[in-house]
Amino acid sequence: MNQREIPNYWSGHCFGCSRTNSQGFKLRFWLSGRGCFTRCSIPDHLCGFDGLAHGGIIATLLDEVAAWTIISRLGKIGVTREMLVRYFKPVPTGAELLVEGQIISQEEKAVALRSTIHSANKVLLAEGESTFLFPSLSSIANITGADESMLKAFLTKYSQPLCST
Repeated sequence: MNQREIPNYWSGHCFGCSRTNSQGFKLRFWLSGRGCFTRCSIPDHLCGFDGLAHGGIIATLLDEVAAWTIISRLGKIGVTREMLVRYFKPVPTGAELLVEGQIISQEEKAVALRSTIHSANKVLLAEGESTFLFPSLSSIANITGADESMLKAFLTKYSQPLCST
C-alpha cells in the first residue's frame, strides 16, 4: 500500500477525524489504490457486548473512510445519502483494524464507494456500500452551521486531489 499520509486540515469536531474531539477516534488516513485507509482499534467503552464493537461504531468507521476517500481523491466534501452495511464477523474491541475505502463509480453529483474493515490477519469483518452526494458549500454551511468560508478554505487545500482515480 502507498504510505503517503493525507493531511488533515479539518478544524471542526468530527467524531471520526478531529484532532480536537477528546471523545473521537482522531483517525489519520493514507492513500491506497483507488482510495484511502486508516488503522485503528475500537476502545472497550464503544462496545455492544463486552469485547465486541457496537454496530453503529463499525458503521461510523466505514462512513468516515468513505468521506476521506472523497476528500483525498476528488477534492470535494460529500454527504452520505445511503449506506448498506454488511457485518460478517464480530469486530473485537482493542484489536488493530484496517479500514479501507475506494471509489466504485462517479457521476457529476454523486459517487459510489465501497468500504471495508479487516482484522490484522486480513479477515473481512464488515463492509459498506455507500452513495455520497455533493451539495453546494452554502447548503452544507446552512445545514451544519459551519462557516462557509471555513469550508472553502478547507477544500482549497484539496483543490488538486492528491491522486486521480
